[in-house]
Amino acid sequence: MQISLGNAPPTAARISSGDFPTKLLALAKLAISRIALVAKRKPSGWEVQAVGALHVGQRPEKELIESFVNKIARLSPQLVSHSGCAFDLPVIRYRAMIHNVFAPGLHNRAYFHRYTDDNVDLCDVLSSFSFGAKVKLDELSRIMGLPGKPDGIDGSQVEAYFNADRIQEIADYCKSDVINTYRLWLRHELFRGRLDQSQFECSERDITRVVGSAADRAAG
Repeated sequence: MQISLGNAPPTAARISSGDFPTKLLALAKLAISRIALVAKRKPSGWEVQAVGALHVGQRPEKELIESFVNKIARLSPQLVSHSGCAFDLPVIRYRAMIHNVFAPGLHNRAYFHRYTDDNVDLCDVLSSFSFGAKVKLDELSRIMGLPGKPDGIDGSQVEAYFNADRIQEIADYCKSDVINTYRLWLRHELFRGRLDQSQFECSERDITRVVGSAADRAAG
């Protein structure tokens, strides 16, 4: 089982990469819109079981976090993200501690250890953990021929959307990050021989079907 995490909760773009203590304090003040994709390995490749999640506009933040950490505890999956070690997981930990959330399942595997396969941070792995070789998710996705982030919203606008109560649009924005992250991970699995060409193509057809079905439901 594998879970791909969303890339950025609300107001993420405001965090400076400068002073480290200031950055930690900023992380602890963020609100969360947590999106995830769950996939299961089959002989023919990877099959998406679920994509998307409720957000803070639909359920209190504490309940969102509890639901997420309980799913992790139940499935004990591999986690895949882009910048998840530097951002997503620290945010989840800070917000869980602020809300006094019981989350031992997050320690069933070495999710908070940077150099393991329990939590694959593609930003780290693809750059060989070199700061100078890191590439933004949107840029990398477009280089690979993937859609990248949707037009009309970027990280600099997330806070304004949040303040305007346009949380569903933020959730959709984060969902695109999750899908791009998953598809980049499939390519990395092909690159390192964990998937053969047939399995990769089957996995790609599956996520294309899932995305298409979701678009049809939204249109209908």
